[in-house]
Parts: sequence; C-alpha cells; structure tokens
Amino acid sequence: MSCTLELPLVLLVLLLTGLAALPAGAEAPRTLFITNDTCPDYTWGLTEEQTRQAFADLVRAHLDEMTRTDSLPPDQRSRYNMAVTEEALCFLERHPNRRAELIRRLREGCLLLSPFLCNTLWGFQSVEGALRALYPARRLEAECGVPIDVAEHIEEPSLPWGMASVLAGSGIRWVSVPFLDYDCAFGALKVPPIFDLRGPDGRRVRVVMDAWASEKANYTQGAAYLKASKEGRQEWLRHYADSGYPYPAILASGTHGDISPTSGGQARGFTEAIQAASGDGPRLVNATLRQFADAVDGSGVPVPLISGCFGHSWELWPVSLAKVVAELRSAERRYLAAESLAALASWSDPGLPRRTEARRRRAERCWAMLGDHAWNGTDDANRKVNADLRRGWARGLEASARELEQEAWRALGLSASANRVTLFNPLSAARAELLSLPVPPEVTGATAGLRAAVPSQVVQEEGRRLLYCVPPRVPGFGTGELRLSASAPKAQPSPRLVATSTSLEGPYYSLRVDPATGAVASLVHKATGRELVDPAGERGLFEPVYHDGKDRGLINVRTEVVAVGPVLARLRVTGSLAGGTHSTTFTLYTALDRLDVDVRVSKPAGKEQQRLCHLLPLSLGPEAVLRVETPGAVVRPKLQPEGDLLPGADTRRMAVQGFVDVSQPEGLGVTVAPLDAFALRMDLGTLAFEALGNDQNYREVTQDQGGDTEFRFRYSLRAHAGPYRQSEAVSWSRAVASPLLAVPGALPGSRAAMPSRRAAPGRRGAAAPLPGIDVPASRAVATCLKPSDASGEGTILRLWETAGHTGPVTLTVRGWRRAVLTDLLERDKTPLPINAGKLRVPLAAWGMTCVRLK
Repeated sequence: MSCTLELPLVLLVLLLTGLAALPAGAEAPRTLFITNDTCPDYTWGLTEEQTRQAFADLVRAHLDEMTRTDSLPPDQRSRYNMAVTEEALCFLERHPNRRAELIRRLREGCLLLSPFLCNTLWGFQSVEGALRALYPARRLEAECGVPIDVAEHIEEPSLPWGMASVLAGSGIRWVSVPFLDYDCAFGALKVPPIFDLRGPDGRRVRVVMDAWASEKANYTQGAAYLKASKEGRQEWLRHYADSGYPYPAILASGTHGDISPTSGGQARGFTEAIQAASGDGPRLVNATLRQFADAVDGSGVPVPLISGCFGHSWELWPVSLAKVVAELRSAERRYLAAESLAALASWSDPGLPRRTEARRRRAERCWAMLGDHAWNGTDDANRKVNADLRRGWARGLEASARELEQEAWRALGLSASANRVTLFNPLSAARAELLSLPVPPEVTGATAGLRAAVPSQVVQEEGRRLLYCVPPRVPGFGTGELRLSASAPKAQPSPRLVATSTSLEGPYYSLRVDPATGAVASLVHKATGRELVDPAGERGLFEPVYHDGKDRGLINVRTEVVAVGPVLARLRVTGSLAGGTHSTTFTLYTALDRLDVDVRVSKPAGKEQQRLCHLLPLSLGPEAVLRVETPGAVVRPKLQPEGDLLPGADTRRMAVQGFVDVSQPEGLGVTVAPLDAFALRMDLGTLAFEALGNDQNYREVTQDQGGDTEFRFRYSLRAHAGPYRQSEAVSWSRAVASPLLAVPGALPGSRAAMPSRRAAPGRRGAAAPLPGIDVPASRAVATCLKPSDASGEGTILRLWETAGHTGPVTLTVRGWRRAVLTDLLERDKTPLPINAGKLRVPLAAWGMTCVRLK
C-alpha cells in the first residue's frame, strides 16, 4: 500500500511546500501549547522503589501546583500530562487519601491520563500484550468518567502500522510521538507534523510527530522553548510560519525529561517559566495534550492522511536478554491458553472469574511491563536492576499461567486417572497437532477413545521418556481425550521416514546436512520438487554464525540420528561455537507438513560486542516478497511503493510476532515461525534471526546476557505450493507455537457437545457442559478468549480478520444466548443477535473486533 495524502492536490502542495495562503506580510495567529510531562522509562537510572516514589512525587507536585495556581488566568494554571498510567497508580499507592483530588483534576481537564501502562516498545509487544497495557487506564476511565482518548508515547522513534488499528479500535483518537533520534533512521523522516495514520483495516488515529521539534529538542521541547533566548523563541515561530504550517496550534511537548528523584521539585519552576514567557510572542498555554488536540480538531484545517509503517527502531534491544525474551514469549502463549480454559471453566464454576481476578491482574501487569523501554540501563548496576525485573516479570507471568490453568481444571471437575489424558485446544481453529507426554516405562502407545489406536512413538529426551503422537483433531476451544496403553506394539520405523547421519526424508521434505558446517545444505519440497535452499549462497539454512568483529561458524561438527519411528525422525548436529557448544535438532514428521528446528546454545557470558544469528538463505528468486507479522499487521518491510515502510522507517531490522513468509508472487513460498527468537535482520546479506547478541544499542544494553549461559531457540518451517495466503500463515504459525494443553485425568461425563439446555452451574463433579465456539479459520483467528474485565460481564472474544475481506463472519456459538459488539477494550457498542446458535460478527479486512458473549 502506498503512502497517500488524501487532500486536494493544490492544498497539499501548499501545506508541504509552505507557499501558504496568507496575504503578504501576514501571519496566522498562533497559540503555543506547552505540555508538562516526564519521560517515564521504568527504572531507567533508578531502582524500582526510587522510580515509583519519583512518579508519585511528580504527580503530587503538579497537583499542589494546580491548587496554588487556581486563581491565575486559565492559560497559566498548572497542568500535567501523565504519560503512563503507572504515574497515577504510583501516586495512588503512596497517597490513597488524595484519590478524590486526582479524579477531580482529571475531570476538570487539568490532568491528562495517557493510556499506556508504561513506556512501551510497541513493536516488540503482541497485539494482546499491547492491549493489556491499556487495561489499567481503562479501569481508571470507568471510575473517573474521563475518556482515555488522547495518548502520549514518549521518546521511541517508531510507529508500527498495526498500532494505528489497535489504538483506534481501543477508542484512542490522538497519539503524540515526540521521539529521540537515536539508534534509528528517523533522520530521513518526511511526514507532515500532524497527520492521520490509517491502519491496515482502515481505522485512523491522528498523530502529532513533529520531526523538526523532535530533532531540535527531543522530548523536552517545552523546556527548550522556555530556556531559549528571545531570538531562539522567534526561531521556533519562524519555522512554523516559513514551513507553511497551517494550524493555529503549535505543540511544544515535554518539560521534565527523564524521570528522576528531583523531578517533582521542578514543577513550580516550569509553571513560573510559562507565566514569565506569556505575552512575549504568541499566546502561551500551560496545557494538556488534549487541549492541543482539540484546538487542531476545531481549527477546520484538513489533516493529511498517511497509510504505512514507521518501522521498528528500538524493538530489537531486548535481544540482549534473549533468554528472558524466550521466557516471555512462552509465558504469554501459556497464559492465553490458561485464560481460554478459564473462560470456558466459568460455565462449570461461575465464581471462577472473581476468585482469579487478582491473580489475572498481577499477570496482566507482568505482561505489560515486559514491554517497557528499559531493557537497558545507565550503568552495569542499573542494567542488572532492569534485567532482574524483566526476568521476574516473565517468570511471574508463567507462574500465573500455571496457577490459572490448574484452577480452571479444578473448576471443570478434572479427576485423577492412571491412563486417561484430557486435551484442550486453546486456539480457535480445530487441529490435529503434535503432542508429547511424559510416560512411565509400561506405556507404549495411546488410543483415541477405547479402540482407535493413535500412531505413537516413545523417545528418550533429556532424561525423560516422552510419548509422541498426533491425536485426532480437537475442535477450537474444545477438549479431547487420549488413553495411554501398555499393550500397544512397540514403535517401528515408518517406511515414510528415513534417516541417516546427514539426511532426513519424509513424505513432505527431503533434508541434507553439510557435515562440515552443520547447516542444511538442501531442503527439497516434495510436492513441487523445488529446492528451498539457495544453491548459490555461501551459507546453509539455519546455519549458526557468531560475529564478534569476524564471522565464525560451527567447528568440530558431529551429526547423528537420535530418533526414527512411525511419528517422527530426528537428526542432531552438534559442534563448538563462541567458546561454547551449539546443538541443532532437525525433525520431520509422518503426518505433519513441517520441519522443526530446536537449537540449544551453551555459551559463556562475555561483554565483547557480538551476535549469534541463524541464517535463512532461501531459494525463491529476486521477485519473492518478504512479509513479517508485526502487532496487528503483516508488513512488507521495504520502503513504499515496493513495501509498506514509510520514509524514515528502519529497513535493517524488525521484531517478529508469529511468522516470516517469503513467497513468489504467484507460487512457491516458505513460512517460518520463530517460537523463541524475534529479531529479524535484513542487513546481513541474507535473512537472519539474531537469536542473541548485544550489538543493538551496545553502549546501553546488558552486554553479558544478564549472566545467562544456556539458551534455546525453536523454529518451524513449512513450504506452500500456492501463493501466500495470510489466513493460512497466521493459523499455522499459531498452531505450532501454541501446543494442545494436556493433563493427566478425566473430565466428568461427556463434553463433546453443548446441549440445548445448560446444566445447573456450580455443581462440582457434575457433567456441566462446555460451550462451543467455531471460528472459520479461512476468515479469522481469535487472539484471545478470556473472562470479561471487572467492568463488564460474560466472556470476551477478540478476532483478527486474516483473509483481507470486509464483511460479516458467521460463528457457531453453542451455549451463549446474547452477544454484544464492543471495542477492543470491552466498551459495549451494539447488541448482536444469536439465531439458532449462529452469530454474525462484522469484520473489516485485516481488522480486529471484539465481542462480549453472555
């Protein structure tokens, strides 16, 4: 999609060239809005206690200033913009007796609450992670009655395309992005200072991203203006006059700069500086961001419309704590699965949502805080503080997921059983998916039901005896059951799977490893007979390359077959790399069309500048199109018009959510799902995942991986003979990343279908039915199924349209009687009828929508 500025051509030229429509020598009257705020990176340069106290002190100081200046002219009265919700929460934590005062000032418009919980790396977060960061502000909004429709995102030089849809779908109409031009490509940014950004689904958010002001004063533009001489202030005004800036309102964003223990002591100084500067030039307002937004909206001046992505500039910094990122990604998937199970278990136990509310709130905070900027620090001690916080948040999210899952199984009445295993599919699409179960020595196989044998294979793995199988399809958000068997015949090698010390062959792929490098030298897609590895490339597929000023490959390479049977065949490659060991296990399957890659790295900690990459030299030709799933949008990461990136976007790197796809325009393609790695590099001569490293902002990030020395990175690859289809790529990548939940035991009675009348709730051990939801995978996926937030009732289903078609999608909903269309933050909008178990939900192409089921 190209960058579009939807204004009449003549007006567009006037706006962008400055040949403005004013009489000679005349100048439109201007109002300069100075917004007090801080750059609220959590624990940047501080401990957690210092940060929380500094936030509380800063809000308190501005509230005191509001009281002191209530009698001044309105433009000079103190106002403050809480750039993150944590500022309000820290204030209320330390000053609970002033809650009513905070709410009153919000209602009066003296305070602005930006809806981000923390200063997020918004391209690093998933859609659900980004939304959960908005929920605490949404709860304050419900209490205060003040909309959170104007947002401020300080410092970060990026704006992922899908965030326009996420923000607009959450009721946010304006966002301010006063960026810091550091470690980014924003020096080439060429956009008007104010524009409407249209997301991939057509939703729009109005953006103030003033490149001139940001390059001049970063995110302390207000302070810079106030400190400037009279001539310096005139320079600001001349810039807007000479550039043809058409709006009567100018924004000077930011005063306090980075949060510090002394920030609160600055509040009165900025109030007095604004008073002193008033009357010296334009009208000056001590302002909230909403005042500026309303002035622009009320001016009647058309705003340009832009469509495209501003890229990911800082989102790769977390690669410096790669093990924590892997823990986060795994915990997020597990928590979403546990939420889905809990939502359905609430039918058996209606008290479950209330009992688990505090735990779910704690998990939500851990999840959201993992998106905060400060995966780096001001010195080694501060970097350790931030690494430890993130490690604790990731493990806290994982622990919450386990606890919620266990509580949900109890609510469902799961009972112990020596030979029965209950399965749950936490995704919206039915699937037959790989399952691995730890089993005792007597178990040799499994059956579906009482008789139907499931092809099974026992593999010794890391000291455990695991049973691998692919059970029959489990419906979306549905359950299934396996019975473990001691009488099944011993697994025999499958005639469809062949393994040697350097090769694997199955029904879908033929793989050959180079014994010198340990990389995949050949991967043939059997359906088309096509070679997927670039034969002209110098490197192999998934080849590990360590760089510390010089590229270094695997040495002392050893290859061996570690498993072959009716379900899977495995080949392991081990060697020495970067002073440690690197082991890659390649797995092909009889019944699954994919190649799984499991990498284990043991590496001593070191502070030299370094990176470890896994390469993707695919043989699809120069016409092949690269697509990357980012939060809320699949992006072609090239500059427009060839791709979706806008001028100033970073073309070197991108944070990946579910998948990367490389496809020929009308045919063969390859989809890769990274389960643990996330950092895609496009500047190393071939596509590569930077699995771990410290070369992204080396000066500030943790340089020794936080002391971690053991790492795991998993990838799945699948080729497709036909053209790229986003619905297939999204569904497949989610399936490989989110395994079926499997727990020893049995559910009471049969839960295969929802009867027409619901059993009485709350009867433990009774065969209380489970509801059902069928989402057509060819049109959409559910990003979550969760208990409603405390402000509402029922169950929340969020959907992402993945086929590129606008129009309703028909869901089958068994058991629910009512439905309400909501926005993405669960504000009710329109009732939706359910007729004979069918629910039609309106979806925009590539859009997200949310439904409350009751």
